[in-house]
Amino acid sequence: MKKRLLTILGALLLGVALGAAPARPDTLRMLCIANSFAVDAVEQNLHEIAAADGHILIIGNMYIGGCSLEKHWHNAERDSAAYSYRKVGADGVRRVRANARISEALADEPWDVLVFQQQSAMAGQPETFEPWLGNLLSYAKTQVPRRCKRMFFQTWAYAGNATKQGFEYFDYDQEKMYQEIVRTCVAAAKRHRLEVIPGGTAVQNSRHTFNRENVTRDGYHMHWWFGRYLQACTFYETLYKTSVVGNAYRPPHLGERRVEIAQKCAHAACLHPTEVTRVDFDNPFDTSNGNWKPDYINTDPSQVPAYTLPDALTMQDGRKVTTPEQWYAERRPELLELFETQMYGKAPGPIEDMRWEIAEEGPALDGKALRRQVRIFYDKHKYVTVLMFLPAGAEGPVPAFLGMNFDGNATVAPDPAILYPEPNYAQNYGIYKEQPRGSQASRWPLEDILGRGYALVTFHTSDIDPDFDDGFRNGATPLIYKKGQHFPDPDQWGTLSTWAWGMSRVLDYLELDPSVDASRVAAIGHSRLGKTALLAAARDRRFAMAVSNESGCGGAALSRRRYGETIRFITGNFPHWFCGNFFQYVDNEDALPFDQHEFLALIAPRPLYVASAEDDSWTDPVGERIAFQEAQKIYDFLGLDRSLTEYHVREGKHGLTREDWLHYLDFADKHLK
Repeated sequence: MKKRLLTILGALLLGVALGAAPARPDTLRMLCIANSFAVDAVEQNLHEIAAADGHILIIGNMYIGGCSLEKHWHNAERDSAAYSYRKVGADGVRRVRANARISEALADEPWDVLVFQQQSAMAGQPETFEPWLGNLLSYAKTQVPRRCKRMFFQTWAYAGNATKQGFEYFDYDQEKMYQEIVRTCVAAAKRHRLEVIPGGTAVQNSRHTFNRENVTRDGYHMHWWFGRYLQACTFYETLYKTSVVGNAYRPPHLGERRVEIAQKCAHAACLHPTEVTRVDFDNPFDTSNGNWKPDYINTDPSQVPAYTLPDALTMQDGRKVTTPEQWYAERRPELLELFETQMYGKAPGPIEDMRWEIAEEGPALDGKALRRQVRIFYDKHKYVTVLMFLPAGAEGPVPAFLGMNFDGNATVAPDPAILYPEPNYAQNYGIYKEQPRGSQASRWPLEDILGRGYALVTFHTSDIDPDFDDGFRNGATPLIYKKGQHFPDPDQWGTLSTWAWGMSRVLDYLELDPSVDASRVAAIGHSRLGKTALLAAARDRRFAMAVSNESGCGGAALSRRRYGETIRFITGNFPHWFCGNFFQYVDNEDALPFDQHEFLALIAPRPLYVASAEDDSWTDPVGERIAFQEAQKIYDFLGLDRSLTEYHVREGKHGLTREDWLHYLDFADKHLK
């Protein structure tokens, strides 16, 4: 009796400590006795999904990392104060208390649902379940005598390349692990009359869409946004017996396409919890069928909405910019701050004590060039491999074009000496497929570039940050994290900003290389890398020139025209490119405190070149031209010659061609020589 009173008193104190908020009579209360997989599943999105459908949900989670059913039982039996009790109240506020007991948590609320979970590596090993699960259920029944539903959380199989301990039990075979988890959970549920929450099947469903393995962040824990949202959707539908498809809640950093994938894969798992359902989704990266553009994309010029561009010469507080000095001292810094905090995300400064090494050097292009390959370390074990082609016989430091490549340095030229990424290092890219040598050589007309006396400096995007939604755990992104931080803040860098930061770090090296005149380096890029080149030059005024080739939405094209690629599409399919704050402007372009003409104006007083292609409606050539013309007005205001700005539109489709390069080389001859 005394122990029971102490437990009740402890529970009352626990409720006070966690600031429990009043709840409606129809509130649903769920307590998990689990580990980090339940943290992934219930703490981040579940309350918000329920609230979007008008439900009040209180969530309790008794957490010990990697805890097994056996350990949970021993903790209950000994009444051990071993848990972090993590609670989401009726008000949605998250509160945590350390050194909590299972008995206290069970008495904290009149729970409607209790959820149990086995440690992930043991979830497919039936011999690890009993008698521990049975003992826990019996114990919980004595503590929660009222009618309470019991559920079991079916966890997921690890990524195929995971090295997590316990994966060897399944011969490092994802499919085998999944099947064993399903079989074991079905048996346990039948034995104890439990309902199963099919989190593992939801994950396996998503792996069969174009989303592939982009569901975990480290091979076993859920991706911070997609994976956690997927699990929360699965819990929601299991708890409320209501389809999650169409639920209005949208997590930050998760675009429409992946919201749809998560909802439909969770729904399919709840309908068929013991088997994989192939949920069909069009891959937004696959243009082979010609029907990949969503219905909301407009490519009809007559349907461009009326819009008003913000005045580049009006400060946020309404003051007019009246002198060039005021532009440089006040308006330009204000605009750059807005673009960084509301669109691309802020980046850190230079690397202290930068370290680099020459990995390879030798003659190239039949003696017309010197090839140099340099590794620049931006972290203890992370580096950028920079490929340089320098004109042979140059009598001094030469000007250069610096730009990233999409598929690896070896694609730039069919040169057998160009290094491929080391296999172990390429694992950091998340998604990487070795491409044939010289497969992108048409984008880099080396003989023209070198023949004009310029160096070409390039590096692979994935050396700085992989170009897929990896939860911001690879590449340079973690450099900004403080202790306990796992994801960028809403105003911290997305991938475009990270790439631009990488371009500046390569420029740091070029300042040390006597072969290159670092004061005459042009930032150049095509498509998403055109966006990046503009950002690098806007942020880092050491770049002597900026070249944007068909950069489109988020680059040189006006957002307010909503033509071709839009903010809705670009954030939906490439959510990693931008900072979290940018998502508030989806279908809300008029609320932007800027538009891309002001982005182009940040390049002044340096030379700016913008180019489009007639048949590239996706990047909105008209929107690029208008933005360019509006930026020219700022050059005029600053008293700069219009020869510092140039634009062309060529025939043809999206691409970086020799024709484009010849324009850029002519422009560079005027300004960099």
